[in-house]
Order: sequence, then C-alpha cells, then structure tokens
Amino acid sequence: MMTTTPMNHSLAGKTAVVLGVADRESLAWSIARTLQQQGAQVKVGYQQKFFSRVRKLLEETQITDPQINGQKCDVLNPDELALFFQPYDSQGLDILVHAIAYGPPAVFTELPSDIHSSDFSETLEISTHSLAKVVHYARPYLKPWASVITLTFQASQRALPMYGMMGVAKAALESLVRYLALELGKDRIRVNAISAGPIETLASLSEVIAFQRSPEAIKKLPDGLLKSLMEKSSLKETDEFQSAKFYWEKIQDEFAKRSPIPEKLVAEDIAQSVLFFSSESSRKITGQVLNVDCGFSSCQLF
Repeated sequence: MMTTTPMNHSLAGKTAVVLGVADRESLAWSIARTLQQQGAQVKVGYQQKFFSRVRKLLEETQITDPQINGQKCDVLNPDELALFFQPYDSQGLDILVHAIAYGPPAVFTELPSDIHSSDFSETLEISTHSLAKVVHYARPYLKPWASVITLTFQASQRALPMYGMMGVAKAALESLVRYLALELGKDRIRVNAISAGPIETLASLSEVIAFQRSPEAIKKLPDGLLKSLMEKSSLKETDEFQSAKFYWEKIQDEFAKRSPIPEKLVAEDIAQSVLFFSSESSRKITGQVLNVDCGFSSCQLF
C-alpha cells in the first residue's frame, strides 16, 4: 500500500520578510500574522507615511508575539533597502513577500490613451519593477529553497474599467515573476504570484474614492455596476470613506454571485495561500500565478 506524507505548513525556524504593510486591514499584515502564527520569525517593511499605524500594530503584537517586528523600507530608496536586508547576512532568509502596488489616481480614473507617461512610469516602478529591486537586495541572503511571493489581480488578464492602467502594471508583474523564476531557479529559489479576487483594503477603497472625487471619470466608465452605483444621489452627501466601503461591498457581492463558490474573499484566504507557497508543500512550484477568487476567473456564471 502506498503511503503519503501529510502536508506540512509549519514554518518553525524560518525567517520571513513581508513588504507593504499599511494598516490592520492590509493584505500584507494578514500575511505577516499568518506566517508568524505558523512559527516564522517575521519582519515587516513599511513606508514612513504609514509609520504611526504600523507602530501601533507592532506594539500590540509584541506583547504576545515577539516573533514579529518591523522596519521602514521604501522600495524606491536603495539605502533603505540595503539596510533592511543587511541583518539577514548572518541568518539567511527563507520567505520574501512583496505586497506593494501604487499608482496615481489618474492611472485609475483616466482613459488609457490619456495617461501621462510620468504617471504610468511611476506605477510601473512601484508596482512592478520594485519586485526586481527587492529581489536584487534580498538575493545574497535567500537560502536554497527560499520562496518569493508577490500579489497580483485578475485585471492583468482581462480589462476591468475601474482598475485602469494598473492592470497593465500587474500584467507586467506576472511576466516578471516568470523571468525571476528562470533567473533564480538554478539556486533552488522559487518565485510565484497570487492573484486575488476583490478584497476590501485601504488600496481598493482609495481607488473607489478617486472616482468619487472625479465626476468626469465616472461618466467615462462603461455602463455597469460601479457606474450605476456611483451615479446614485442617495450617497453623495455621506462620508466618502463610508461610501467607498458601500460600493466595494456591492462589487464583492456581484463577484460572489458570478463565482462557482458564491462567497466573498477575505484577507485570510490570501494569507493561507501565501502560507502554502511559503511551506515545503510547494517546494517545486515556481513561475506560477495562483488564482484565489472562488473560481471567478475560470468559470463565471451569467
């Protein structure tokens, strides 16, 4: 009788870096906590503008979870990148999570043919090329069989109006994953991406707020759920953040209705997938994009 070895997702004794923590609701924070809960020693990276929020999170967790700490790390600053990874010279690095994306509001609200080259360049530099930069600084410390993981979105494969040219940046990011997998494979380092369905985060709400602040941008949207919602007058005088949460919840509802598994996604769903890519269970998987979206990308229901 053939026996099988149980899947082992324990990360005891592993070191992990998670870049892109912004607040309690960010995917990066959920990922960091999940890795830590499985035994990894986790270090989070954040931008200075999010320092007060992240410091509060770290202070809360240090009491019960001393295995998680943080340090400022702006991926556009070579000195900060070098300083951030330097401590791993002695202990090495097992897991590197890149959860970074940014584009100016115009990238989402303007028509693709109207995007200024400077806005598009900034989007590509932060959302795509930053993965290559991070790998460059982390590579000397990545151990054999280390795992590099980034986050993408299905707008890389199909055009979603509200995502604008960020979808192009995500498509480039997925291509970069394959080329980095080719580059690092000989060192037994794997590189993969997780493509998540719609999840409420500070970044996703900011995209909706960008439309709220630009009535002309709403008019440019093709007819559909978002346009019809945002043209309603009943919410125009409410707080824009609460309005954005309302719109995003409706978008999630619509995705769930059109998915084989009619459920909304939460940050923990993505964190668990990152755990799989971080563990020995995915030891020989590289250069892949894993869709975690309740099946929406593969078989939509109409």
